[in-house]
Amino acid sequence: MKIELIDVTVRYGSIIALSNCDLVIGSDEAVAVIGPNGNGKSSLLKAIAGLASFDGHIRVDGQEPSRRTARSSWAVRRGVVLVPERRALFPRMTVRDNILLGCYAFTRRLSTRLRDQVMAETLDLFPELETKLNSDAGTLSGGQQQMVAIARGLASRPSVLMLDEPSLGLAEIVVHKLYDTLSTLRTEGRGLVVAEESPVNAIRLCDKVVSVERGTVAVAPAPVRSEMIP
Repeated sequence: MKIELIDVTVRYGSIIALSNCDLVIGSDEAVAVIGPNGNGKSSLLKAIAGLASFDGHIRVDGQEPSRRTARSSWAVRRGVVLVPERRALFPRMTVRDNILLGCYAFTRRLSTRLRDQVMAETLDLFPELETKLNSDAGTLSGGQQQMVAIARGLASRPSVLMLDEPSLGLAEIVVHKLYDTLSTLRTEGRGLVVAEESPVNAIRLCDKVVSVERGTVAVAPAPVRSEMIP
């Protein structure tokens, strides 16, 4: 699967958040999106996910939705899923129900078999959620909520999982656990796009770096480990 951005510009009123972006992302890639906050990282991910209006073209395997099609649901059905900044969970719904919401992206009826499969996969990846499944999501720690948000995204069966500032507000030890999980997803062949203001962990994980500054995008290979900040 290939995502192509061609001359994409994102505006909020008179403010240009992303300018004339050309970018290609493959489902076999892990991409770090880095740059200061407020410079266009989130706008880039939201445009790809169909959550921000834009000029230009965003294609998945050479296709674009019709004007009457909701772009966000179109993107999810084609395997492009965003875990948003600050997670956007439903705090008064249980952890289990938050996760299973992701299944409805590609099916209108949630079978017992699919539900059981999704929950088994979730607990294999995040075993510490097992005792929290019937708790309201709003009662969990920040790190646990991020696990739920990722599990919900994975329940949509993405080819490319995008994460916007996944380490925001988390303790360092939790961030390390989070990136261990993302590394596992990477070794399983999952395409990843990770946007972070603090780039070291994301760059270690990824093989391509997209730098976004003042709405302008530049692409480079990730440095080898010996060239990186420890």
